[in-house]
Amino acid sequence: MPSNVCYIESVRVFIGKLSETLGFTKKRTADIQLALDEICSNAVNHGSKSTESVVIIIVTVDKQFLEVMVRDTGDRNTTNWFTPERLAEIQAQRTPEGEGGHGLYLIECLTDGHKIQANNSGGTDVTVHFNR
Repeated sequence: MPSNVCYIESVRVFIGKLSETLGFTKKRTADIQLALDEICSNAVNHGSKSTESVVIIIVTVDKQFLEVMVRDTGDRNTTNWFTPERLAEIQAQRTPEGEGGHGLYLIECLTDGHKIQANNSGGTDVTVHFNR
């Protein structure tokens, strides 16, 4: 998808329809949509910031799970920013009044598993699993 917040609603609709088709409940579908909204928003706002950039979304459906990987390309300011220490720092600084780190907390709460890692293009890959 182009790196623009305008396209996140299309991802939300797609993943909602797919989740319903796969038999997820309405509540679980809403959880999946919220998690993907947050991941895609982070990818657009913090990863693939350039208007020429894209955010890659790969969806895998299995008999046992739905997996979605969101890949941003990063930019010269985000190259090599991602370390386990930096992730722990973001999570530790999360407060009710603060703006940062809440998305990572949501992803932990709403998914059945997740992995966040740097990718070869200098960006970040976020992979989430939802058990069927």
